[in-house]
Amino acid sequence: MSRNLTDDELRAPTAQIDEPVVAININQQYPHAENDDELLKCTSGIWRLSRERASKARYAFAVYHGVIKEVYEIEKWIPAGPATLEYWRGRERAQGNDFSGTHEGRSEFIGKVASDAVRDKFVGRRLPVGHVRNPILYFNC
Repeated sequence: MSRNLTDDELRAPTAQIDEPVVAININQQYPHAENDDELLKCTSGIWRLSRERASKARYAFAVYHGVIKEVYEIEKWIPAGPATLEYWRGRERAQGNDFSGTHEGRSEFIGKVASDAVRDKFVGRRLPVGHVRNPILYFNC
């Protein structure tokens, strides 16, 4: 799993997003994801967002520096559970951060890697807009 953008990714075509999608900026965590399971965990939780709006999304994009690195099919969004909160507290401590107490009211999604047809359409492409302050962007939802 490459941690830096390649020249091809820097010149990647823009994704045409016509499905309901939540794009999640994982710039801080992507370099620390050592495998596919960790990439899913980095993308799926824990987020401050409108669960009502996010529940309309069919897919979640893992986005690193504007490039879609993976696509997940969302089954449902739920409040972040105790196991997820503990996982993130441990991950933050290991990275030299401590955000104790700031995870209340956060959400996570349950999902799986999208089909190859969907992944082929999006992975490696750039988002049509850049992320601003919020790590969550909604498309068509």
